[in-house]
Amino acid sequence: MLKIIKSLLILIIIFSLLFYFFYNKSINTSVSKNYSPVDFSIEKGDGVAIVSQKLLNNNLINSDFYFRIYLWKNKIDKKLQAGKYVLSPSMNMKEIINYFVNGETVSEERNVKIIEGWSLFDIANSLEENNISSAKDFLEATEKPVSKWSFDFQKPEFLIDVPVGHDLEGYIYPDTYRIYNNASVSDIIEKALNNFDKKLSESIRAEIENQERSLHDVLTLASIIEKEVINDKDKKIVSGILLKRLDIGMRLEVDSTINYITGKNDPSASYFDLEIDSPYNTYKNYGLPPGPICNPSISSIEAAVYPEESNFLFYLNRQDTLETIFSEDYDEHIRNKNKYLK
Repeated sequence: MLKIIKSLLILIIIFSLLFYFFYNKSINTSVSKNYSPVDFSIEKGDGVAIVSQKLLNNNLINSDFYFRIYLWKNKIDKKLQAGKYVLSPSMNMKEIINYFVNGETVSEERNVKIIEGWSLFDIANSLEENNISSAKDFLEATEKPVSKWSFDFQKPEFLIDVPVGHDLEGYIYPDTYRIYNNASVSDIIEKALNNFDKKLSESIRAEIENQERSLHDVLTLASIIEKEVINDKDKKIVSGILLKRLDIGMRLEVDSTINYITGKNDPSASYFDLEIDSPYNTYKNYGLPPGPICNPSISSIEAAVYPEESNFLFYLNRQDTLETIFSEDYDEHIRNKNKYLK
């Protein structure tokens, strides 16, 4: 009899351990890594059984049983709030339940924020982090050459002269966009391109044409300015410096283009990185890089179009104050480096 009791106790312990293991795995593990948004509604009067079954049917949880256990255990089975939600298979069960308990319902629209100076890679990561789209989907759409247009909306006229092989880097205008919850990557890109078209005034377009420059080259310079300096006044001076370097046949030698290659954010590129063989390495190659290194703001675009002439040929950014320090010659530049970049 004692042996039977011991055996039963062992079975109970094993069962309890297994239950605990699978319970924790179920509530803390998402169904998949798919970030695609899923519209989900809890109607007034929906009980736990109905909600759990709807979640299971939408492939948002892996067990309606553990879902109900979690609610019962935490005494929150009566706290699920009715409303419309945007969920994702990448959310685990606890995250979904917190949405329901806190009533994190959504309207039919949401904001998408694209920061000035972000690259396509930065935008993609932000969209994924905010459960708007996967980074992969966004990059597959935007890194495709513009010459191989495949979107379901017409190619904007300002993209017609984009060099063959170049993608949408530089053309996704940074701003806050209001989109529907079920908006596709294509919808977001269309909004950003339309906004770019509006921001690029007729006077700017006319001045670019008057200077016999291409929009692509202007955006490339603007993207470098965006990453190099913060102050709008300094942007125009730096623009003048970089254009002067191009005119006299000097390499641009800007660290921001090196960071674009490496994915780093170093204020001063390492000697090893400066030796990287890439058309974006402005320490090794003359002229502008092949294309923009980020998506610049209108102030950087204006600086690229309306540069300010000066006697300066060098500049650096203080890391403590972010102030731009200008120099007329290399010797003064070295003195400033020793003074401000210790």
